[in-house]
Order: sequence, then C-alpha cells, then structure tokens
Amino acid sequence: MSQRSSIMSPTTYSALTTISVVAALVVSSTFGMAAVAGTAAAQSEPDTYTISQGDQCTTIEPLGDGHLTVEEFYDYRTPNTSPSSYSYSSHGTTHLQEDDTSSLFLYEGGDGLSLVLLHDRNGGNSGGGAATMTFTNLPEEGEWVVEDDNYDGADDEFDHRDTSSRITWLWSEGRSDGAAFNGGLDDDFLIKINPRFNADAATTQSSDGQIRDWEAISATGTGHERISLDMDKPVVIQSGSCSSHTVTELSMDETVSPGESATIEATVKNDGGVTKNVTVPFTVDGEAVDEQEVTLEPGETVTLSTTTTFDEAGTYTIGAADETKDVTVGNGDGLPGFGVTAVAVAALLGTLVVYRRL
Repeated sequence: MSQRSSIMSPTTYSALTTISVVAALVVSSTFGMAAVAGTAAAQSEPDTYTISQGDQCTTIEPLGDGHLTVEEFYDYRTPNTSPSSYSYSSHGTTHLQEDDTSSLFLYEGGDGLSLVLLHDRNGGNSGGGAATMTFTNLPEEGEWVVEDDNYDGADDEFDHRDTSSRITWLWSEGRSDGAAFNGGLDDDFLIKINPRFNADAATTQSSDGQIRDWEAISATGTGHERISLDMDKPVVIQSGSCSSHTVTELSMDETVSPGESATIEATVKNDGGVTKNVTVPFTVDGEAVDEQEVTLEPGETVTLSTTTTFDEAGTYTIGAADETKDVTVGNGDGLPGFGVTAVAVAALLGTLVVYRRL
C-alpha cells in the first residue's frame, strides 16, 4: 500500500504560501472597507444651529440643560392637569414670556432637542392676541408633544399633514399660548415657519390685544438673549452654519476611453441658512477644466455637470470644490473597474488552479 508523504514539495509549499497571503489580503481589504463604512455611518449630532430671515442669518444656542423633557419644561396647566390651573397657559416658561411678544427657541431636554413657540405672558398685562403659523419640512419622526390649547371647545386650531402643520392660536387677556415639537431634531433638519399675526391670523374672532414683537431666543453663558425678527417674513431654523455648502456626490462615466468625451457630475447642497451664490470649480489632477455658478436656497440641492477629454489611458483625480475622486481611463495602470479585493480574489482563484494541478 502506498503512503502519501507528509512533507510538501517546494512547489506545493510555495503555492500554499501564496494562497495564505492572498487570503489575508482579501480579508484585510474587506474588513478594512467595512470599518471605513462603519466610521462614515457613525455621524455625530449637529452642534450648530441657525435662524435666518431673508439675507440675515444668526447662530442660536438651545436653552435647557438636558434634564427636563420639553413637556415638563413647558408645564402646560388646565383644570384637568396636575398641578391644575384655569390659566390654560405655560407655567414653566414664565421667565421667557413677554407681553405682546411672540417668541421661538430650541430647547435641549431629557427627550432631545425640541422647537418651542410662546405667545404673550401668563399673568401679564396684555389684552390677548391671535397668530397663525405654517410649518413646513418638519421631521417625519417628530410630533407636537405640547398643543396649547387643544382641549375640546378650544379656539385654537392644530392642523397636521405629513411633514407640515398649520396652527392658529387665539388667547385672551392675561394668558399665554404656544406649542412644542419634539423628535427628529437631533439629526440634520431645516424647518420653514411662515407667520401671520393679529388681524392676518386665520381666525374670524377678534382680540383686544396685539402682538407687537416677534423674537428668537438664544442661550448665552449668563442666561439668554433675544433676536428681533420681521413679523411679515418667514424664517428658517435649521442645523448647520449660516454660510456653508458641500459637494455631497461626485461621479464620472463608468467607461471612458482616451480621446472620448467624459461627463463629470457633482451634487452640491447649501447647508447654510441663507440664499447663497455658489461657485463650483471642476478640476482634473488639480487643474481647472470648468467653473460653474449656481444660486441655492437654504437646504437646496442641485446637480451640476461638465465634460472633458482625457488624452491618455491612466488614473486621474477629478474634483469639484473640495471633493475629489480617482477614476480610471482606458486600461490605466491596473485592471479598470476592479478594486484591491477583486484583484486579490482573482489571484487566489488562479493560485488554487495551479495548486490543484500539482
């Protein structure tokens, strides 16, 4: 009976060594890419917020210390709540309320970030008032957790549809009114608010009082500050800075040969809080091949494109603004369309075939 030797020939040993190295390369490449993808997916929460109106934009800081939920902080009381009150008003925000003034602010509480609206002052000297506000682009996962007042028989109207809301408030002398929205604001957001005060509010009932000021409230190191707003113009409140734009996607035709026209596309987003004229340069290996201008509203996204020609096969670096990407034209210096993992797998398969023949 013949016996198989336990000692491998040099050729066999070399083949197995090659298989081990290539397999390690495949595993390393695959897990390396997964780690990069995981890192990119773990995005941090926004830490900058702005409010803009027309071409004016101001950075604002949320109120609150992350302890009380927005409902606890607002402390809306009626005869049926505990504690109870016949004021039908907010008792937790009296330090922020002012006579004949409508205000809005962000609040950081135990349930995350919230948008809070306040009208007038509970126990104040105002004769009451009326306001209608339309909210668009509200986060889908959010909701109005405080609706002051939304009890049976109340004069206020809360109309919610998908990511939009229209709220009409009507309050009497010595009372306040308002609402709070919570959910989805810990990620990037952009909410537009269109106001109508006093006689322009969507109500047939009248009030003896008048809203005379509309303000945003921002936290400071020693308390808070108030930012005056135009009562006749919409505002945008959002995550992000006042002036910033980014290229979110950059791509080129998958198959390009030397001498052929290639299309480069760039998706540009206005992350800022004001309308902005953006100039986007297109580059190849750092040299400008085109430059385009576009006007973007806050949060608006547009895709720009340009064409260029590559004279020789090889690897090139295309760019749009600060975004760059390596692309292959023709045969290039390697295998077009294949990454490290694909090449390694091909080498592994080839080595296995050789080994089986030994």
